[in-house]
Amino acid sequence: MTTIGSPFEDTEVIRVVVIDDETPILKAWRWMLHGDDFSVEGYTRGKDAIEAIGNRPIDVVVTDVKMPGMSGFDVMAWIKQDRPDIEVLVMTGAGSIPDAVRAMQSGAFDYLTKPFTEIEDCINKVRQAARLKRLRAENRALRERVDGSPESVLLDSRSRAMKTVLTQIDQYARVDANVLVTGPVGAGKGVVAHTIHQRSARREKPFVTIDCASIADERLDAELFGHASGAVPGAAGGAPGLFELAHEGTVFLDELDRMSPAMQVRVLKVLESGRVIRVGGADHRPVDVRVISATSKDLTQATEAGSFRADLFYRLKLLSVKVPTLNERREDIPRLAYSLLRRAARRLGKEVETINPEAMTLLEHHDWTGNLRELDQVLEAALVFETGAELTVRHLPEEVTGQTHTPLDGLVAQVDLDLPFREAVERAERLFRVTYLTGLMGRFRSVSAAARHAEMDRANFRRMLRRYDITDYPKGES
Repeated sequence: MTTIGSPFEDTEVIRVVVIDDETPILKAWRWMLHGDDFSVEGYTRGKDAIEAIGNRPIDVVVTDVKMPGMSGFDVMAWIKQDRPDIEVLVMTGAGSIPDAVRAMQSGAFDYLTKPFTEIEDCINKVRQAARLKRLRAENRALRERVDGSPESVLLDSRSRAMKTVLTQIDQYARVDANVLVTGPVGAGKGVVAHTIHQRSARREKPFVTIDCASIADERLDAELFGHASGAVPGAAGGAPGLFELAHEGTVFLDELDRMSPAMQVRVLKVLESGRVIRVGGADHRPVDVRVISATSKDLTQATEAGSFRADLFYRLKLLSVKVPTLNERREDIPRLAYSLLRRAARRLGKEVETINPEAMTLLEHHDWTGNLRELDQVLEAALVFETGAELTVRHLPEEVTGQTHTPLDGLVAQVDLDLPFREAVERAERLFRVTYLTGLMGRFRSVSAAARHAEMDRANFRRMLRRYDITDYPKGES
């Protein structure tokens, strides 16, 4: 299973190198990892394997710990030094748990105990290691290419849903007609509008935004058309309006659906005549503007109901483009997340550089009803509590993680004050263990990963899960 937005497809081959001085073990791995999903190479000496790996694209190395000559620890040390992009699985004997612990502390992804009795577990661990390797590769690529501007990422989209939009942006930039940009709140309609202007022949001229919801009718004329000296109380001299400021450039009418009836009349007159008269003035001033509008509402119904002028609506809608929701372009979430993260980090004076793969997976699968704006707010809120270089699951809000209670919350809520102290402690301790273990399995979805986080032996961790009958948890690839 491939996470949405990951840098590889389900059909891409997982490249594996197996190192073991016992030829039957190499044959066993070739048998287990058969088929088109895997490419397997086997070596009986660590030195030969390292020479063969070199700079080639390898995803996972599976190595025995104890081998004559170059040991598995030596192989892993070389990989961590020269090829840190490769994930390592170590193989140990049934009585060599200390070696496995040492390998995990040295950076191994996980360990496998010989003889192999759970074939699917072996295969799944290779898949998990390859998936993590490629997620980290995408993290690095995103950090290198993201410049902090969500505009550039929006236009560098992998999403099919955005292909039509990108084509329309290029087409509409070549002509000088008015454009209506539609789409849900927070989807990036303003970015699309600004990009059309930036790619048009008017790019060297102003791009002026008019927020249709913020201008009160009593100051409408002065805001849109300007005023002559002495015409507005408290103003020392005359001033141009927004349409004059945009002369030979672009006017962006944001939240078009919020435009008052009075404003609709004023704007229509300007578009029909191509002139404005300042408040208190007498001169007709020519204005040459292109108008790009944006709305999240269906204005067709408003025109039919008579609340929005049909003649203005169709003048503004000579061309139209619909921006998709963030849920319709999930392939872009990693890029957008890194772009917004960089921008928020600069605002807050943070030095966060990486989004943990588990956190990224949650971001990719969240229902983004608030679109880009919600993603931006979630990342900024997460950064408030982040002190390290990596954004992790624990920094994300409850609506993203789905974890509405912490183990401590559960304990406080369920402490029974009617019980004797010892019995209350025993009950609270059991509740804590169940809540903690259930929470870990919900987060990591893998016994190995959860045990590693808890710093427990995997077998003991499994026994504890069985002891407390914890079996109903989300399953990952293990």
